[in-house]
Amino acid sequence: MLATLAACQGEMPRMGSAPATSQEDKTMMSGEQAHDQTSMGNPIFSGTFRKAEFAAAGTFHVYRDGEITKLRLSEDFATNPAAPDLYLVIGNTANPIADKEYPYPLDKSEYVTVAELTSVTGAQDYELPADMDLSENSSVIIWCKQFNATMSYAPLQAL
Repeated sequence: MLATLAACQGEMPRMGSAPATSQEDKTMMSGEQAHDQTSMGNPIFSGTFRKAEFAAAGTFHVYRDGEITKLRLSEDFATNPAAPDLYLVIGNTANPIADKEYPYPLDKSEYVTVAELTSVTGAQDYELPADMDLSENSSVIIWCKQFNATMSYAPLQAL
């Protein structure tokens, strides 16, 4: 199993040094989709990423603008650039790796998929499902779908 997870391990990119690798990455990093915080309203949740299989840097904020709820990863966000198939998911527990062993797999009943991660670094916005009740969800997780490995997580903190 450790051999199959080798792709999920690696060095953390230096903040601001990772080049955009796809047109989608370039669009996200260009600021085209990165709005200032005032245009999204006041944050209602935040959190700081913690290590699971891999240490991630950065924070997130959740904003509500009318009926739309968005999650924004911070400009200093960074996760493992070598990990394949990374997704942003919302977990139903504050500590999704508690009582689990490496690589901290998730059961389908423990999370809701938001989207495939757009980039391994930098500010990114994700719209959350309209029917998602964040009071029933407790963490933001960076998850390697291919190997069902929890890379890092951040407990939701109400503001």
